[in-house]
Amino acid sequence: MKKVTLKDIADHAGVSVASVSYVLNNRTDQKISLKTREKILEVAYELNYVPNIAARTLANKKSSLIGILIITSEKEDPWEKFLYTDLVRELEKVMRRNNYDVIVSTISVTKPEIDIISKRVLEGVFLINVRGDIFYKLSTKISAPMIIVDSLIEDRYFHKITWNFSKAIASIKKTYNREEIFLVTSRFNDKRIMEYIRDDFNKELIHEMDSVKELECFLEKNKDKKGIIINEFIGDMASRFIDNKNICVISICGSDYLLDKDIRTVVFSNKKKAVLASNQLFKLIDKQYNDNKYIYVNHNKPK
Repeated sequence: MKKVTLKDIADHAGVSVASVSYVLNNRTDQKISLKTREKILEVAYELNYVPNIAARTLANKKSSLIGILIITSEKEDPWEKFLYTDLVRELEKVMRRNNYDVIVSTISVTKPEIDIISKRVLEGVFLINVRGDIFYKLSTKISAPMIIVDSLIEDRYFHKITWNFSKAIASIKKTYNREEIFLVTSRFNDKRIMEYIRDDFNKELIHEMDSVKELECFLEKNKDKKGIIINEFIGDMASRFIDNKNICVISICGSDYLLDKDIRTVVFSNKKKAVLASNQLFKLIDKQYNDNKYIYVNHNKPK
C-alpha cells in the first residue's frame, strides 16, 4: 500500500504542501485559518495519514517499543474475548510501518499487575478499557506518553479516544420515528463510558450483556420493540431470539461479517481508530501538546 504523503493531503485539501506541514506539525508561528486547519486534519484522517517518525526515533537512540495494555475481565465469552483483537492488530500495523516494536499485555481488572511492562523502557503506551481506580494505580508506574482507549477518565492531563456512540445512536433513532427503543450493550470497565452509552435510554430498556440466557429473556420481554445492540458478537446471538428487522447492530469489533445480511448495521472502523490514536501518541512522543484531550471516532458512512 502506497504511503500517504503531505502532497497527497495538499492535493485533496486544495492547499499548499507548506500549509499541510505547518498544521500537521502543530506550528503556531504560522497563520493558518481554523477552517483550513480543520480541512487538512479531516483529509489527513480520511487518507489514514500517519507521520513517519522513524528517523527521529533512531537519531535519539530510543527504545522504539510501544506498549499495548488491555484491561480484561475474568469472563471468556466471545463478546468479551474478541472485543479488542481487531484494534490491536491495526495498532500493530501502524507501529510496524513506523519502525516500532510492540509489546501486548493483558491485565486483570481484579488483580492489576504490570511488572512485565514496568521493567521495560517504553516510548509510548495505549491503555485500553481501564477502570478509573486502576488507571491511577497504573499511571504512577508508567512514565511514557499514554493514550487511553475506551475510558473517559476525568483527568485533564491524559488524552482519551473512543467511539462516537452518541452520534451513531442518534442517527439510528432518527429512523425509528420516535419509538421507545431498547439497548443491549457489552460492558466496558469504565463507569463514565457506560453512562455515556446509556444516556438517553429508558433504564428499564437497557440490558448489559452477561449471559446468553439473560439476553434471551430480555429480548423475549421486548420482542415487539425496536432496539440497538452494541457489539456484533452479541448481535449475532440476539438474531436467534428476535426478528432481524427489529434490531440495528453497532459493530465495534471489526467482525460485522458475522451478521445476517438483513440486519441493519452501523460500522465503526478499528483501522480509523488506530490511525487517530497513533497520530496522537506520535505527537506526544514528539512533545507536541494540545488542549483537546478527547477524540470521538465517527462511524463509517453507509455504503
